[in-house]
Amino acid sequence: MLFFWEVISLSKSEDTRQLILDTAKKEFMEKGYNDASVRSIAKQAGLTTGAIFRYFADKESLFAALVSPVADHMLDLYRKGGERGFASLTDGHPENMWNISDEVISVLVEYIFANKDAFYLLISQSAGSAYESFVDQLIEEEEKQTYAFQQEMIRQGYSCRPLTLDEIHILFSAQYYAFFEIVRHKLEKDEALDRIHLIADFFGSAWKLYFA
Repeated sequence: MLFFWEVISLSKSEDTRQLILDTAKKEFMEKGYNDASVRSIAKQAGLTTGAIFRYFADKESLFAALVSPVADHMLDLYRKGGERGFASLTDGHPENMWNISDEVISVLVEYIFANKDAFYLLISQSAGSAYESFVDQLIEEEEKQTYAFQQEMIRQGYSCRPLTLDEIHILFSAQYYAFFEIVRHKLEKDEALDRIHLIADFFGSAWKLYFA
């Protein structure tokens, strides 16, 4: 009998935790991280602040629970992305580094739309949180990989037009802030696909001027 009470208790605990997360997401979506409050979240959820603190240490941990799976996954993908670039050098076709296939674009858009609330929180509502530099982290990862790719091209004798880290930063900032406009402006999926194709074609051609 004790086992069944434990199961019921666990189920109620999970339900309460999910209620807190759902309410917190609504609060963060409407007000942003800075203006959201645990007190307001508790009131909307019909709980005390103490009840929320039994599940989450503070507002920061609440926000992290909503966005960290997506943020961590994206950063991990970018950290692994350099392998593709160096493989193109091994194959003798460095220009392929900048070819983004329709399949890759479709998968990326599907992932964004499957996690659109988390992306909106990361891109538009994270000021004041530990995640406010999320896009800059992606850009920094691309900077390091691209600079290393450029240096390896030079070492292997490929012809390229060297860029400084600052120049690479400027170009990737323009590219990624344009890219995430699809999240900021809450575009529909078809429109987002068209927009990313436009950005990929434009910047892909530009990068090839330096690295092909």
